[in-house]
Amino acid sequence: MNSLRKSLEDPERPFLGPNYWLLKKVGFILPENKLAKILYIILHEIVTFFVITQYMELYVIRSNLGLVLTNLKISMLSVVCVIKANTFVLWQTNWREVLEYVTSADKFERQNQDPIRSTIINSYTSYCRRLTYFYWSLVYTTFLTTTLTPLMRYVSSSTFRENMRNGTEDFPHIFSSWMPFDKYHSPGCWITVVWHTLLCAYGAAVMAAYDTSIVVIMVFFGGKVDLLQERCKQMFMTEYGITNRDFKEVMRQLHEIHVMLIKYSRLFNSLLSPVMFIYIVMCSLMLCASAYQLTSATNAAQKLLMAEYLIFGVAQLFLFCWHSNGVLIKNENLSMGPYDSEWWTTNYKQQKEVLILAGQLRTKNIFTAGPFANLTLATFINILKGAYSYYTLLRK
Repeated sequence: MNSLRKSLEDPERPFLGPNYWLLKKVGFILPENKLAKILYIILHEIVTFFVITQYMELYVIRSNLGLVLTNLKISMLSVVCVIKANTFVLWQTNWREVLEYVTSADKFERQNQDPIRSTIINSYTSYCRRLTYFYWSLVYTTFLTTTLTPLMRYVSSSTFRENMRNGTEDFPHIFSSWMPFDKYHSPGCWITVVWHTLLCAYGAAVMAAYDTSIVVIMVFFGGKVDLLQERCKQMFMTEYGITNRDFKEVMRQLHEIHVMLIKYSRLFNSLLSPVMFIYIVMCSLMLCASAYQLTSATNAAQKLLMAEYLIFGVAQLFLFCWHSNGVLIKNENLSMGPYDSEWWTTNYKQQKEVLILAGQLRTKNIFTAGPFANLTLATFINILKGAYSYYTLLRK
């Protein structure tokens, strides 16, 4: 495992190494080769068509509530997956710009010899590595859960097996989607199983690549705020003050770092916000459907599988809101950085510059989910409340 993790590291991208590697493998970062680029785009659109077939099947089975909830729970997650993939490819230039800024800004910070800033850099880097690998493991577990659910249903229920033999139960599939042939009898049923497994693997890779990249970029912006605050504390190198020339250079650098931070965090938010808005709407319904199926499951195996799926949905939403909320709190405390410096040892002109800098650092920076909600812990709690309300409505 250590060898595998080391192979994912990239000296040119000391912070985003594993994340950037997976983005390229999934086809979010399109290759320079024209043929490979076309093939990746075709792959994304094939999956988009598959999601359409899921909703076609949803119309066919609309009279069966159990099947509708199963289909709806997975098809809503599929919609979010294809939106993530298509928007990343569509806004490829802007995403590359954000990723390059994160890489260059991180390299700039790593050139310092200050022990406090080095500790901050090492802290957020190791945290992002642990978070990335943990989330990849969670996605892989969910992939196995989703693909093995029909098998577990067949193995754990003797009644279901008997019903399959006498023809009262259909062949169980991973997804509920329209197929141009008989998907309930051989060989069509096995072709469908292979097709669904491949698509499920693609969806898992999309979530692993997109979600971890989003979260680690949020963590980076939070770490960059911490580093900027520390730079502000150290803007006066000695207790006797610094020359006006050196002071102007320090202030120029601090203003430039903050302006670039705000610029790219807002660009990042403009790319993320539409996707998060759709995700929050879908997530509320998905959590509701998962909770309903969990309480109505008839055996322990089904309950275990539904519980894992529900935990994944909650964990996924929590990661976005928690880290976005952390960046917001750090931004609110950023303006205190200049006041923690030795500003009282300087002359009036320098103190005036410090005051201007403190005013600029008060610029609000928050990640949003569309025009209606901010990605904060309060939003996370409201989504859970809404999902529970839908669940109680279904139960009645």
